[in-house]
Amino acid sequence: MSFLLHVEFDATSESTATKILECLSGMADIVHRDYPEVYTYVFRYANESKRKLIFTEIYANEQVFLDHGRDPEFGKFLQIGFNPTTGKSRKELCIRNDMNTPLSQLTASILDNYLHVTYIPVQQGFFHRNFNEKSEMNLLILCRGCDEDVSEQLNTLVNCVTSITFEESDGNRQLIAVITNISNEKQSIKDKKSLIDTIEIVCSNEEIIRKFKNIIENYFQIQSIHIQTSFSGYIRHKSFL
Repeated sequence: MSFLLHVEFDATSESTATKILECLSGMADIVHRDYPEVYTYVFRYANESKRKLIFTEIYANEQVFLDHGRDPEFGKFLQIGFNPTTGKSRKELCIRNDMNTPLSQLTASILDNYLHVTYIPVQQGFFHRNFNEKSEMNLLILCRGCDEDVSEQLNTLVNCVTSITFEESDGNRQLIAVITNISNEKQSIKDKKSLIDTIEIVCSNEEIIRKFKNIIENYFQIQSIHIQTSFSGYIRHKSFL
């Protein structure tokens, strides 16, 4: 029962946001070391302000979500980074593809009463899959304002180990994907390109970003692109690299 958490957090100041990211980096080191079923664990500044942070976390199942949260080392960083003086979340989404399957009482209590999430169903896609070929890259994207066929077309251009499309209550179609390879097969470019309002690209390698950016600008009509080369955590767990 995999799920994805997407959180948008408002820190009380830029310096506090920086300290939170430092704590999250320590938390991510622990998770990366001990919890391989936390597939993705990425934290970064939002484009509009360095007081605003965005979190993307993908869990294979409820158990690993609970286990990593109980870790005493993890808990020390959590207490330092998150308290009433550091800020508060303005959006917490729990994205699931099995909305009719109830969560355990403990998981539901944490998500509902501590994180106060809004549950969003997956429209199409998958939380995690493996490819036999070696990864060329680890790149996370978050697209907002997508046409219906963006996910299908993206998956012909690149190999995604995560690709999830969902809509919030305002009808804004969004896509979150973790990309590991660019396809060698040439695809025809449509006369009318699919629309993406904004796309956030998270990757530490500028050459990979340039290569991916060239691909998507050829095949999609994009209003704005935001690039994040600095982040805490990891895009894909080392056990799958």
